[in-house]
Amino acid sequence: MKKSVGVTLVVFVALGSLLLRFWLTSPAAAPVPTPLLQFRPVAQGFAAASLPGQPLLAGQAGRVHEVYTHEGQRVRKGQLLYKLLEKLPSVPQQQLRARLVRQEQAYAALQVAQPAAPAPVLRTAHRQLTETRRQLARLVPMLSFVYVTAPAEGLIKRPSAHPGDLLTAQTPVATLVTDAPADTTLLLTSVE
Repeated sequence: MKKSVGVTLVVFVALGSLLLRFWLTSPAAAPVPTPLLQFRPVAQGFAAASLPGQPLLAGQAGRVHEVYTHEGQRVRKGQLLYKLLEKLPSVPQQQLRARLVRQEQAYAALQVAQPAAPAPVLRTAHRQLTETRRQLARLVPMLSFVYVTAPAEGLIKRPSAHPGDLLTAQTPVATLVTDAPADTTLLLTSVE
């Protein structure tokens, strides 16, 4: 019963709205066009495709660990954009690298020496080189975080660095548009 009353009410409202238009307009009067208002965005924050930008270089070497920015984001000078994981040689690694360089130089000198170095001396030097390389390979480097910050206030356009990417100091990570208009949305009405 309740459903049939509800359906009947909906049908009467629909028919009434259709008939109301014909009842209110007089047949002698010319129909007046009803203005149709449309809202069209003139500028949605910025026109990123039309604005030139400068490439934003990483300035640091490392692997991208976290990204703090996205396309179209307005950033301020000094704001964090990327967190990079940087591998630094530990003190034992630095010492072993220095020893490896000395051993490689000594081994190269033994190989070109005139008269030739005895075979047992060359084997011993080669074993020392191999052992130093093995020790160096086992050592774990120190890890440090470095950050890429915005050099100026602007708008991020076309970010190109993603988590896991390996960057050098000269790798562009995004484009920074410094002369972008304020991030506002302007809506104008138009009558058609």
